[in-house]
Amino acid sequence: MIVFRDDIDGPGAPRSGADSASIEITKVAGALGMSGKFSWGANARLTGKSGAVHTFDLVITPAEGGSAKAAVLRSVSEDMVTGIMLFNSAANDCGISRKVLAVDRDLDHPEANLARMYDIVIVDQRQQPERRHDVFGVDGLDEALCGSIRKGNVYMISGKTGTGKTVASTQFLVEGAKKGEKGMIILSDTHGTDFIANAKTLVPGFEEYRKEGAIEVIELSDGIKGLKEGVLGNLKNRTRYIDVVTNEIKRLASEYGITRLVIDPITPLIVADEDFINQFMMALYLPNAYTLVTSPVMKSDMSMYGMEEYSVSGLIKLEIPDANAGIRKASIVKMRGRSCDTGPVYFRIAPGGMVPLENVDKKTADGVFRRI
Repeated sequence: MIVFRDDIDGPGAPRSGADSASIEITKVAGALGMSGKFSWGANARLTGKSGAVHTFDLVITPAEGGSAKAAVLRSVSEDMVTGIMLFNSAANDCGISRKVLAVDRDLDHPEANLARMYDIVIVDQRQQPERRHDVFGVDGLDEALCGSIRKGNVYMISGKTGTGKTVASTQFLVEGAKKGEKGMIILSDTHGTDFIANAKTLVPGFEEYRKEGAIEVIELSDGIKGLKEGVLGNLKNRTRYIDVVTNEIKRLASEYGITRLVIDPITPLIVADEDFINQFMMALYLPNAYTLVTSPVMKSDMSMYGMEEYSVSGLIKLEIPDANAGIRKASIVKMRGRSCDTGPVYFRIAPGGMVPLENVDKKTADGVFRRI
């Protein structure tokens, strides 16, 4: 039997007296960025394109309906690998691309990696809904993201030199420190002293939080060269290399209690091989941390090797449409499992960090000429 509720408004605080099911649904809807009214069906039976009838724990349908509906799988067993595979297959058969795994425990690595591979959003029922606009602390950019940056996933900022990748990453760490979240940045092509000197002049609060121990700055040692040479000579060595590097990152994150991690840039740690990059990004899974990596662009408009963008859960691209005026723009290229505003956000880099611009004419900013 399908029970529909069409009196639940979009994500927000559940109504007084709401039952546990409606609280769970509200949290799931919030994770998907649903707004407005929606209906839901428990133990919903849907017929797929193959003719098979599938039963889903929950199906949530926004008021506009159509392909925006989402299927939900509740974690009810100790081993969810088979369940996740069957759930993904059933959702695909029914033409449902928005998939959610509602959990009340920490997933192990095979489960988490499988969920990520299938673009399944993980919603932890033990946690309170996260605030929607608290990622970078930049007006416009946080609103455009609509809370799409989630713990346990890897996101990337890409752009040419000077577009603001490091400044954005630093601001990401400072915004976390303001909320009591400890951050760490791993520098792979910059000396720590140079980074600190620049960061403390551009991003307010960075130096204070660093001295307090709320932000850790880590340099990449020369030891990475020997490890990477073994991978370049024989890709069969990649599993050992990935294990060594990512396990060391996880050890540092655990030792320092990190909940916001930045690797700037990711390029020196990886090689131009699609399977390698995918395996490396999946191994970076930190269930209790936001993970952000940066990449210059070269082989594609999105990354150094033209492959990294396919292995991350989200991508923000930075550009300089007007160098003379110092105008930069951020565009959200993709965010798996979430709705967000893909329109560009314009900003300048100043002693205040990423300073948003208001009333910027898009045609002027992106054009060949600008009015004086």
